[in-house]
Amino acid sequence: MTDKLHQPEEGAPLRHVLIVDDLGTIEYSIEGMLNRHSAVTSGRLTFEIAQVTSPDDIPATVELAEDMGVTYDVALVDLDFGARRAGGSQSHGLTALRLLAQHTPGTKTALYTADVEGNRELMLRAAFELCPHKPSTWISKASPPSNQADVICDLLDGREPPLGHLRPYFFRPEHLKLRTVCGTRTQLRLWQALALGLENRVQIATQAGASPSTLDKFVAHAREFILDCMPPPASPEGARLPIPAARSANLALAVRFAYANRAFFDDPELEQFVDR
Repeated sequence: MTDKLHQPEEGAPLRHVLIVDDLGTIEYSIEGMLNRHSAVTSGRLTFEIAQVTSPDDIPATVELAEDMGVTYDVALVDLDFGARRAGGSQSHGLTALRLLAQHTPGTKTALYTADVEGNRELMLRAAFELCPHKPSTWISKASPPSNQADVICDLLDGREPPLGHLRPYFFRPEHLKLRTVCGTRTQLRLWQALALGLENRVQIATQAGASPSTLDKFVAHAREFILDCMPPPASPEGARLPIPAARSANLALAVRFAYANRAFFDDPELEQFVDR
C-alpha cells in the first residue's frame, strides 16, 4: 500500500493493483517503485497492491475483493509461471488474460515480463494478435524502474500508453502474423508434434495426424515466420548467416524452433484461439 509518509491529497483516488506473477516478492518491488513516483509522493495518487502467484487464483481473489467493495483498476500479468519447475503453475499469461476478462472486465491489463523469459516473443504475439482480451501494453522488468512506474501510473490514471514498442504487434505484415501459422487445429497439432524433438518427418507427421507432404508444405510456409521470431545467428564478422531453404533444412529449423518454444505450443489456452 502507499507509504504512510506520503500524505494523500483530500479526495485523492485510491487505486487497486493486482499482480499475477509467480515471483512472490515482486509486489514489494512494484510497491517501492510506485512509492517513489511523483504522482504518489505528491499525494495525488494512492494505491494498494494484491498478488496471486497462479492465474488459477484470479477468480477467488477477485470475488473476495468484490465482497470487500474493491475493484482492481490495473492488473500486471506475468507470462511464464514455471510449468516445468517443481510446483510451477500449469497456466500461463494467456489464461490470466482470459480469467481477468471474465471476472473483472473493467480492469486494465499490462503484461509484465522478464527479457529472458522463455517463449516471450510467441506469448506476446498471441496476446496482441490472437487473444480477444488484448492487454493495454507490456512492460519489461528490465526497463528502468522509473519508466515502469510511469506506465503503471498512466494506467491507474486512465491514460492509454503510446504504442511505441507495441507497434510491430499491431502493424506486422499479414504473412508474419501468428495466425497464419497457428490459426487452425491442424497447424497447432503440427507445432506440437514438431516440439517433441523428433527428427524423422514421417514420425512427426504421424504424431500430428497429417501426411508427410502436409508437414513439408507447413514447415516451408512457416519458415519466414520462424526467422522473424528467431533471427538467424550472426557470423563472427557480424554478417547474418543464410539458412538453407531445402526441405530438410526447413524441417530442422521448425523442430529447433518448436522444441525451444514447446511450453508455448503445449499451452491448453491456445486451443481457444484456433479454428477447428
